[in-house]
Amino acid sequence: MKNFKLFLSGFLFLFVVVSCEKEESINSDYIYSVPEQVSDGWLCNSPENLAMDTMPLINMMNYVNSTSNHNIHNILILKDGKLVFEEYFDGYLYSSDPPGSNGEYITYDREVDHFMASVTKSVTSVLVGIAQYEGFINSVDEKLIDYFPEYSEILVGEKADLTIKDLITMTSGLTFDENTYPYGDPRNDISQLFNSDDPIAYVLSKEQTTSPGTSFFYNSGTTNVLGAIVEKASGMRLIDFGNQYLFDPLNIKGGIWQAFPSGYLFASGGLFLRPRELMKIGYLFLNNGTWGTHQFLSEDWISDSRYPHIATNAIFTPGSYGYQWWIRNFNTEGNTYKCFFAAGWGDQYMFVFPDQELIIEFNCGNYNSYGRISPFDLVEDYILKTL
Repeated sequence: MKNFKLFLSGFLFLFVVVSCEKEESINSDYIYSVPEQVSDGWLCNSPENLAMDTMPLINMMNYVNSTSNHNIHNILILKDGKLVFEEYFDGYLYSSDPPGSNGEYITYDREVDHFMASVTKSVTSVLVGIAQYEGFINSVDEKLIDYFPEYSEILVGEKADLTIKDLITMTSGLTFDENTYPYGDPRNDISQLFNSDDPIAYVLSKEQTTSPGTSFFYNSGTTNVLGAIVEKASGMRLIDFGNQYLFDPLNIKGGIWQAFPSGYLFASGGLFLRPRELMKIGYLFLNNGTWGTHQFLSEDWISDSRYPHIATNAIFTPGSYGYQWWIRNFNTEGNTYKCFFAAGWGDQYMFVFPDQELIIEFNCGNYNSYGRISPFDLVEDYILKTL
């Protein structure tokens, strides 16, 4: 089995979501086919066999195929544990030189490791949950100072009260600026993490502007501290912990995860995964934390992960934040659908609808431009209408 590889350069960053005006479909040539059954553990089936209407998916594909330069790379849909939809498109590979630039132009398929950007945060949260399930971490209420006594001169005042929960819910109150300057600019705090000899000290040294646990502020820096906590608790490098406790048991054969030059894994981003493989991680949250006979997470962790701990100020959604998962409702034809999701720069999304046992995954290439098609619109205007 192929373990995850480290990649020692590159950047990841916050995502932008912009709705766009739909265009009338001018192409009716799309013919639906059931995803191919391969030896990766997924069962495949048709929508009709799972009480879904296929016609909205056909309409969606006609719309997507008739929209030039849409930058969608793949769309996958899982229903009741079965893969029912899987389509790939042409597009550029992600390049980190400069961040978000175009690499080679390819036809995406299930064998391509896709840049996941801040979707990585949700995967890091899963590793924290596994560390707790395996007994390496006792509670998210444990304080950072207990893991980092070497930073006792930094963790003073209210910082001395910072807990794992404050970091995992983005309520640390620490400043972090990854928006004022472009990614790759040395003044960007993400760039500073790559340039720092000690990125953990850099994050914890930032100004405390609000009391821990009181307000939401998106902070990629603190997710990297979470990764370091897993390393401290387990005595393993995060990449080795991930391979042993998550990726290998899920039979994930692809995968690259970028690291800082200092040696810490880039836990807030830089993860590359094949789309079907990311879907396995999401499915743990619909299957009581299990894949097959292997228990990865406790049911309490799953409940806490998707619980709305704090209201967000994200521009794309009125909603809440869980354990490195976004939370919001979708509304279609008078019906409300509860959803929690992983999200990343460039329009990387994995939407999980627990009540419908539904997962929808998008990977796109909208890093430095607005997408002509919003994945949010495709979910509301087409995919949820299949139910």
